[in-house]
Amino acid sequence: MIRTKFTGALLAGTTLLIGTGAIAQTPPTTTTSQREAMPDQSDAAADAAIKATAATDDAQAKIELLSQQVEALQAQLENIKTAMVKVTPSWKGAPLYEDKDAGFSFKPKGTIQFDAGYVGFPRGQQLNGISGGLNYNNLGFNTRARRAIIGAEGNLPGGFSYNVEFNLAQATVDYEDILLSYQRKGSPFKVTIGNFYPMSSLETVTSSKFTSFMERPSFTDAFNYNRRLGVSVALLDPKTDRYTLTGGIFSQEINNTSFVRTGWEAGARGTFSPKMGATQLHFGISGHHRVNQRDLQGQQYRARPLLQTTDQRFVDAGTIASDGDDSVGLEFAAVHKSLHVAAEAQKLWVRGYTAADAANVALHPNNLIAGTAYVGDPSFEGGYAELGYYLTGETRAYKGGKFDRTKVLHPFDQGGWGALQINARVDYINLNDRVGDAPAGSTAAQNVAAPYYVNGGKQIAYMAGLVWSPMDYVRFTAQYAHLNVRGGPRATVNTLATGSPNGIFPIGTTTLANERKFGVDTAGLRAQFDF
Repeated sequence: MIRTKFTGALLAGTTLLIGTGAIAQTPPTTTTSQREAMPDQSDAAADAAIKATAATDDAQAKIELLSQQVEALQAQLENIKTAMVKVTPSWKGAPLYEDKDAGFSFKPKGTIQFDAGYVGFPRGQQLNGISGGLNYNNLGFNTRARRAIIGAEGNLPGGFSYNVEFNLAQATVDYEDILLSYQRKGSPFKVTIGNFYPMSSLETVTSSKFTSFMERPSFTDAFNYNRRLGVSVALLDPKTDRYTLTGGIFSQEINNTSFVRTGWEAGARGTFSPKMGATQLHFGISGHHRVNQRDLQGQQYRARPLLQTTDQRFVDAGTIASDGDDSVGLEFAAVHKSLHVAAEAQKLWVRGYTAADAANVALHPNNLIAGTAYVGDPSFEGGYAELGYYLTGETRAYKGGKFDRTKVLHPFDQGGWGALQINARVDYINLNDRVGDAPAGSTAAQNVAAPYYVNGGKQIAYMAGLVWSPMDYVRFTAQYAHLNVRGGPRATVNTLATGSPNGIFPIGTTTLANERKFGVDTAGLRAQFDF
């Protein structure tokens, strides 16, 4: 019974399936009215295409709009970047504000140097100490703020540049470089107006921040190589830095308050700086003609003992009555990797007044002669030779005919030891000169004194120094010097009742003034930073 019912249901289902398939395979018959009522498929496709095109155009327009907005934002960002570059300083020891498009730049600057020094008492003059009218209080240990410079430097549009420096050490205002320069980009010509060094020597034009020892050589002090108000024109090598040729004419020092500023100077200096492989060479020559101002027809030539912590001078020719002087200098230097050598020699001729000249008022109307008149024209010379070596691998920087800032390879703040340099120098200055012979019958002492002999003294110093630069803008210097002095105003020896134990002066004799000798030891320390 159950089987019969299942078989019937199966047959009915099969019949239904067959009928449905037949119906699906036979297309339905459509009347005309039905066809008219049905929508046109081609119109629908067109509408769809129009909508799709509109959507595409709209998307494209949005993309273009977004692209324009992005470009506008990028332009705004570039403008912001440019503006930030103009107002955001770079750092070169101090903030450097620069607008290259406009041609402006501004950088504050300064240098601080603190010195401590010891100048010993002259040895070898007498058995019981020293003599010669020395002031003991200005010898021994002392300290000094050598320089406390504040200023600024920068560029102005059109090729102009400026540098202004004031020295505030010793609670007074003094003047360093104060100048305006003009040099078009790429041009070999440079014009400078202001207060600056008249191209006197390699050591003079090299900044005191970069010298090997605490002070420049003795001849720069003795020959009064100071900054002056003036103008110079330079021919430079802007591409290879192989030569400089500079000439100028100068008035007197900017801090000379006299209204009789009739003194002047004409000077010139040339340098040639070729390279031989890895060695940088320097050759230089300079010459100067100076005229003293009318109401002070005289000049004093003297030098400190290689330190500024004393006002004592062991070599001093005094003030010599003169119209002025002329000088010539020769320079040589070489830098090979960590080694450098430098040497200079200077000769100076004084255009002196004799006693007859001084008495002849018609010879110098409106002039006031000051100082000692000699029977002839004195001449003096000085120079130095030095050797230096960086133990830490640096190379002494050289640029534009002078030494420059050395780049420290391993700064102290980056885990290194900084730059360590050892230096040695022999310094020489001779302010002695025979300008005439004393008359027959004169004593030996008269023959080595004015007006026949200038006994300013001869000084040779043997120097050793150590320079440590923990970073580019910080420097510590230590130096020692032994001075041998012969003659001069401080080499005073009286007739001895008993001889000295070392036999320097025999019993009962008097040594001639220009032959008296003594030695002095000096030592100095300097802490320096600049920005």
